[in-house]
Amino acid sequence: MSLDKGTLVYINYTAKIKDTDEVIETTFEEEAKKLGTHDPTKRYEPKLVCVGEGWVLQGLDEVLQKQKVGAKLVTEIGPDKGFGKRDPSQVRMLPLKKFGEKAHEMSVGDEVEADGKVGIVRYIGSGRSQVDFNHRLAGKTIVYDLKVVKKLEGPDEKITALIRRRLPISEEKLKTEIAKGILNVWIPEDYFLTEGLQIIKKAVSTDVFKFLPNISKVIFTEEHLSSIKTEKTKQISKKPKRKSTTASKPKNEVKTKAKNPTKAKSKRAKASKPSP
Repeated sequence: MSLDKGTLVYINYTAKIKDTDEVIETTFEEEAKKLGTHDPTKRYEPKLVCVGEGWVLQGLDEVLQKQKVGAKLVTEIGPDKGFGKRDPSQVRMLPLKKFGEKAHEMSVGDEVEADGKVGIVRYIGSGRSQVDFNHRLAGKTIVYDLKVVKKLEGPDEKITALIRRRLPISEEKLKTEIAKGILNVWIPEDYFLTEGLQIIKKAVSTDVFKFLPNISKVIFTEEHLSSIKTEKTKQISKKPKRKSTTASKPKNEVKTKAKNPTKAKSKRAKASKPSP
């Protein structure tokens, strides 16, 4: 049975540029290491996709709607339904002074921002720079080697997947609970300073309401744990052991028996009695 629009699935894939065979993305960590593109800050795991919702390229989205769980395939996505065709009007000549103090640091191939758009420097000379504002993969055909790994069914796995899509948190640290239509999410202290955390919370809530209509409220709790108990435990463990106050006997000490007081008195009496 093919996947319906709105279905949440996990997919594994490796994407390459058809002309050059250059890998642009992979969900496999070993593959990334082998190709020399491994990023230690990135999570390598199956990608969460909502079929037909535009979470991936249009061409890939259409292909997924015809698949079923467990399907393996290789498909090509052309520019029309991929990263778009190249637009010559998006290649512009700009004066270097437009980039201010950073102008002397610029070189060909750098990404720069101008007029609210990001482009790639193609040429620098005579006080000017040629900047290409097309997507770097515009005009390219992308080849996907992919597998539909799993379809998400229950509310718990959907919630976990939707939160982790927005917040880079491990499943072991994620704590949630559903009660009477209310979803409680506990955020560990390690993630309080995550950039854009408030925006992430809003996005997670929107996703949850969309995919789990039985939930009417989402409560985020920032969990602070006391370190006092931990510090006391450390102090106790570091406290030196008391030395025993009982003096040990020397190994070579000779034990002497205490004299019997009755026998001692008897001997003294005999000694004092006059002889006949």
